[in-house]
Amino acid sequence: MELISKKLESRIQIWRDDVKKIHEKWGDKVISKVTVSQAYGGMRDVISLICDTSRVPNDKGLIIRGIPLKELLGRSPEEVFFLLLTGDFPDKDELNEIKNELKKRKEIPSYVWNIIKSMPENSHPMTMLSTAIVAMQGESRFSAQYEKGMKKEDYWKPTLEDAFNIVAKIPAIAAGIYRVRYKKGNIIEPDKQVDFAEDFVRMLGLFSNGDAAVGQFNEMIKIYLISHCDHEGGNVSAFASQTINSTLSDLYYSISGGFNGLAGPLHGLANQECARWLLELMKRFDGAPSKQQLID
Repeated sequence: MELISKKLESRIQIWRDDVKKIHEKWGDKVISKVTVSQAYGGMRDVISLICDTSRVPNDKGLIIRGIPLKELLGRSPEEVFFLLLTGDFPDKDELNEIKNELKKRKEIPSYVWNIIKSMPENSHPMTMLSTAIVAMQGESRFSAQYEKGMKKEDYWKPTLEDAFNIVAKIPAIAAGIYRVRYKKGNIIEPDKQVDFAEDFVRMLGLFSNGDAAVGQFNEMIKIYLISHCDHEGGNVSAFASQTINSTLSDLYYSISGGFNGLAGPLHGLANQECARWLLELMKRFDGAPSKQQLID
């Protein structure tokens, strides 16, 4: 991961210097106030943290590293992952490196599949996903390196390794959970020759060889992954993950905890509720309704 680490190392030092200057110049400046109603209501609209990766203005929608979402939709998930990490799009060599790093880390430990298969049949997929991630905590590079001893300024290096290992494995785990939970057949193992989004679609096993719809579904999944990649640091799942990680719990603990927050019906589970509503709507109209049918 030479190119990615080299770019991040140069950027991290710049970011650290910027934060130091901000502390020195504006450290005592008040940036928000809190009403009693806000304190009781979940701190809505209270500015209380910094998020460099994205923002979601009410009138503009999702903006990733200063770029509106609609300008990212032709990009691959690997390109946007690199953008989130570094603030730049990758060049050709950097893109090849990030793709290769994710490909070579795809393999899922057999004990993860054993755990997933042993869970109750009515387990929610998010329960299974959270459990699978935290079950791999023993694989954490950060925890292993922390036990050996390392400088605080080097914490990001094994954390980056953990991030790549988790991100690389999530598509296979999510697809495997789908196949086990909904009895779709045997788990389909990842293919280290196939890119991120395409391999996820392949592992779901929804299409037969040569199905013309697979290309459209691949593109839809890419859009879905990019549109959900980051939504400021104050949402429940991101904030929970950061809070856990701030104790120096590694990313396996942190991301699993974030998934537990994401499972709530007022957060990530809202997607499931929307999908259910759309399916019921299509069932009522025997397919996608016209605008006039919706008005009537």
